[in-house]
Amino acid sequence: MTNHAIKKISELDVFCLLVFKIIFQTGHANSAAKELNVSAPKISRCLTMLRTTFDDELFYRRQLGLKPTPLAEHLYEPICRFCDSVAKIEQVAFEVSHYDAAPILNIAVTPGIMASLSLVLCNNDSLKTIGKIRLHPWKDDSAELIHSGGLDLGLAFDTSHHLDLNFEHLGTLDSVYLAGNTRHPIWESLPHLTLDEICKHPFLYLEGKGFNDKVDPLEVYSRQSGIELISAEKVKGKEQWYSNLLTMGSLAFAPAVEAEICKNMPGIRVEQLPEVEVKKLHGNMLSPQYYLIEKPASHRRYTAENREMIINIIKGLLRS
Repeated sequence: MTNHAIKKISELDVFCLLVFKIIFQTGHANSAAKELNVSAPKISRCLTMLRTTFDDELFYRRQLGLKPTPLAEHLYEPICRFCDSVAKIEQVAFEVSHYDAAPILNIAVTPGIMASLSLVLCNNDSLKTIGKIRLHPWKDDSAELIHSGGLDLGLAFDTSHHLDLNFEHLGTLDSVYLAGNTRHPIWESLPHLTLDEICKHPFLYLEGKGFNDKVDPLEVYSRQSGIELISAEKVKGKEQWYSNLLTMGSLAFAPAVEAEICKNMPGIRVEQLPEVEVKKLHGNMLSPQYYLIEKPASHRRYTAENREMIINIIKGLLRS
C-alpha cells in the first residue's frame, strides 16, 4: 500500500466507517441515516468519501438494495473490529470519567456460572459497598481486555495467557447435574444414572475456554473406556444450550450452582449425577478449576477491600 493510500485511509473518520458497517449489514443507505440519526445527504457524502478513499464502488444498486463489491466483503470484518474497539474505548472513557459518581465494575465470567453468580451478587449486601457490577461472558479477547482496561477482572478456567496478568485459584465444582427434556427417556434409568447410559444419547456442552473448548470430559471418558458416544455438540450460548435440550433430544451437564436455575427452565428436568459417576467423569485432572484473572495491584480500579468481598462471594458460590 502506498503512502498516499495510507494517508487517505487515515483521514477517514469513525462515522464514515460506521456508515459502511450499517450499509453492509442492511443494504440500505436510509437505514444508516435512521440508525445514526442524520440526514440522507450526509450518508451520501460519507459513501462518496469511502468510495474515493478505497478507489472502489464498494456498494452497487440491485433491486433489493445495495450489494457489496468483493473489496467491501474483505473490508467488512476489519471495519467491524475497528468499530467495536472504538465502542470499547468510549465505554472505558465514560466509566472512568464517571467513576466517582457511579463506579461500575466489569467482570468477565465463564458462561456456565454467569446466571448463578448474578443471582448471588444481587442478593448480597456487599453489593451496596462495591457498587454496580456488570457481568460479561468470557470470550477469546477477555484477557486482552482486562490487560487493556476494558474489563476489570475475570472469573474463568483459562490461564494460558502471556499477558501481564495475575491468576488466583478460587475453587472447583465437584457436584454435577444432568439436564435434559422432561420427556427424555434417560429419566427411566433413575436412580441409576451412569455415564455409559448417557453416552447412548446426543450430548451437548456449553463451551468454557480452558476447560472443554477443545474436548469435553465425557468425550475423554468415552475414548478411554471404549464406549461409543453417539454425538457431542459444543455451543457457546445458554439460549442455544437450552433450545437444543428441548428440541434435539440432547443431554447436558450443569454445575451444581446452576441446578436450581435450570430446574426453573420450562420443559427441563435436572437430576444429580451420582458421585461415583462424577469421579469417573473428572478423575484427578478434568474437574473445572476457577481462577480470578486480573491486572497487577498497582493497575486496578477497585480497592483491596472490594476485591476481598468479591473473592469471598465467588468462593461461597463455588462451595454451595
